[in-house]
Amino acid sequence: MMKPFSRTSKKQEYKKILGDSLEIVTAFSREGPQKVYVQHRLKERSKEVGELLSQKAYFYVCGDAAHMAREVNTVLAQIIAESRGVPEAKGEEIVKNMRAANQYQEDVWC
Repeated sequence: MMKPFSRTSKKQEYKKILGDSLEIVTAFSREGPQKVYVQHRLKERSKEVGELLSQKAYFYVCGDAAHMAREVNTVLAQIIAESRGVPEAKGEEIVKNMRAANQYQEDVWC
């Protein structure tokens, strides 16, 4: 299981708490010289994300609805299209189907 995780504060010691059962992929938007967002981490790990989704993994997005969630949705459709060799419009359709099947869940705010 992989969960990209975005926070605005310093990294916490999740590995110590969770062990090897979960990998936390962090994206810190306010630390360091460059902003790093969840969609950047998804792109960096697109092959792994594509493989997990082909195995019917569930996808959870928590955060800002206006920007982050929308951009994550777009990147996810691109990853699906690329990993399955289909047009991006088909990737978008697959994401919509994931939502309808409750395979894609959001907890977002404005």
